[in-house]
Amino acid sequence: MKKCDIIIPVYKAPEWVKLCVYSLMVNTDEKEINKIYLINDSDDPYTIQCLKNLTQKYKKIEFIQNEKNLGFIKTVNKGLSLSEAPYILLLNTDCLVTKNTIHKLMNHMEKDSQIGLICPISSNAANLTLDLFPGFHFSMMNELLEKKFLGQTFDACTVVGNCLMIRKECKEKVGFLDEIYGMGYGEETDYQFKAMEKGFTAKVAIDTYVFHKSEVSFGTSKEKQQRLEKNRQIFFDRWKEQYDKELERYQKNDPIQYIKQNITEEDKQIKLDFAFYLNTILQNAGGVHVIVDLTNYLAIHNCKVNILYDVLGEYKEIMLFAPIKTLDFPQNFQCKELISTLWISTFSAHRLAEKLNCKLINFVQGYEFYFENGSQFGKVELSYKLTNGLLTISHYLQKELKDVYQRDAYVISNGIPYDLIHQEKEAKDINKILLVLRGNIMKGDWLSLDILKKLDSLKKKYEVTLLYMNDSLSFPSFKSLKVEKIKGPVSRLEMYQLFQNADLYIDTSLSEGFGLNALEAMTAGCVPIVSNSLGIHEYLENDKNGIVISDVNQSDAFVNEILKLTKDSKLYQRYQKNGLETAKKFDFDLKIEEYIQYFLDTKKYEEVTKEFTEEEQQLMESVYKELDQNSKSKFFIYKIAKHLPKGFKNQIKKVINLLRQCY
Repeated sequence: MKKCDIIIPVYKAPEWVKLCVYSLMVNTDEKEINKIYLINDSDDPYTIQCLKNLTQKYKKIEFIQNEKNLGFIKTVNKGLSLSEAPYILLLNTDCLVTKNTIHKLMNHMEKDSQIGLICPISSNAANLTLDLFPGFHFSMMNELLEKKFLGQTFDACTVVGNCLMIRKECKEKVGFLDEIYGMGYGEETDYQFKAMEKGFTAKVAIDTYVFHKSEVSFGTSKEKQQRLEKNRQIFFDRWKEQYDKELERYQKNDPIQYIKQNITEEDKQIKLDFAFYLNTILQNAGGVHVIVDLTNYLAIHNCKVNILYDVLGEYKEIMLFAPIKTLDFPQNFQCKELISTLWISTFSAHRLAEKLNCKLINFVQGYEFYFENGSQFGKVELSYKLTNGLLTISHYLQKELKDVYQRDAYVISNGIPYDLIHQEKEAKDINKILLVLRGNIMKGDWLSLDILKKLDSLKKKYEVTLLYMNDSLSFPSFKSLKVEKIKGPVSRLEMYQLFQNADLYIDTSLSEGFGLNALEAMTAGCVPIVSNSLGIHEYLENDKNGIVISDVNQSDAFVNEILKLTKDSKLYQRYQKNGLETAKKFDFDLKIEEYIQYFLDTKKYEEVTKEFTEEEQQLMESVYKELDQNSKSKFFIYKIAKHLPKGFKNQIKKVINLLRQCY
């Protein structure tokens, strides 16, 4: 069997590196991989730790740390000098392969020994860009191209280096990338024309699609623009005549135009096995992150899945799919199963499920009966009655749903991106404390501040990081504590770095369906001291891998445990070691298999009686009336906003919200 070396030059962005490697391992027959060279060109400690974690997980990886910053081209050349496999794939960290990407590219080269270089179609690849179709994710795009164009290639005017396969014989005759191009741009095209001079051809595989981050690699800064223009001039001084000829040929036989002309509207029809429904996609909503992460992972595994949403707010994280706005709901949309993600979203999801004639699952991520101090208890209870099944994240929630509502729920506990967060660190001076104020009375913000004031009164020299969400928060004064205040929301990567930089994580929340933050802290080598908020017992065991405070309203109990741990490094190290062992079991790479099995299991639905009392009917009518009013407002905002610049959109939304409050 032919084998391929994969060269991945790395410069920061560990969250992309993690998914890049994961997609590679999921979608490639391991027998076809010779080695994966992760060559790091940065001294960023978070990236280095992530690469070490990946190296421990996957035997095929060889991690190489550059002693100094070499730049993209020299880093790639280092990989090329190491490779001995018949084929070499140059892969950017922000490029994710799909099922059999490597197999298909090698197959094309096996069938035609003249091909020296070949690349796939991508979501962002200059002249080889094919945008995600509405409602599609990148693996669905690949499946469609493979179905329509299997075995087909086109001549490339310019190959694209984000995912580029090179034949070993081509490398031996052409050599390495030309370092005259400095930090990069144009080097792969220069290499292509050198290869063509040696008798090789350069091809585009139109049966293969990969995801590439939808940002221009060289940005718009003056410095980068100058570099781009300089490299462009170098290239044209060498190859303008040949390039113009290739461009003329390419324009007559454009692979992207060919694809578009041969894909029908029926091909673009959205046919999903399941879809998540979110009212709003926001950065500071923990449940939203879980759903987006889950959708990304399922997309990598080629499950037919997407997210339906009403409002898209500011969201900083990776999305490997084109989510579907409910106001743009496509005709002929097909979905076998809809998954609501919050009790209020279940009512809207129920309507959609009836319209689509599909099953409805409620994914319960918190003890929703306590929301808004229990004022919505009846509505929450009613929302569960509308569903065909319940999925939840902890045995605590499973028990409560059974005891309170007499419904069985299937449990798949939350997971963490272990490779991205995991860190082993020495317990030297245990004095760095992290707290998060979430602006919710049930999260115990007042108690967190009370703890800090008591520590301050003891004149302890702790370094405290205080992440807060509420702009109107009035902070107490501190004399001995060194307190850094950070206004959230922050990105997931920034949050993980806060955990990695802390020794202790304090969480005073009174109710957590699972308590993901404390698990993330443990994974980062940070010992959690948390209140007995029930869901945390899914992974946290008092006096084994952390501290659970049973006297949840007693700030002294937290203070005493902080003082004890900062004085006893052996005890701290025991908690830390056990916490890291626990965290391995919650690696999302493992959890995703449980989700796939659950969602594809057609026997998971409950036989539930959807007969409603008169009181429930009236309550349901009031809920739908309120939802309809909100939908009209959203539709109005949406129609206006489509014709306004971005700044005006936000102003219009604020005005309409104020009007709604007045009337």
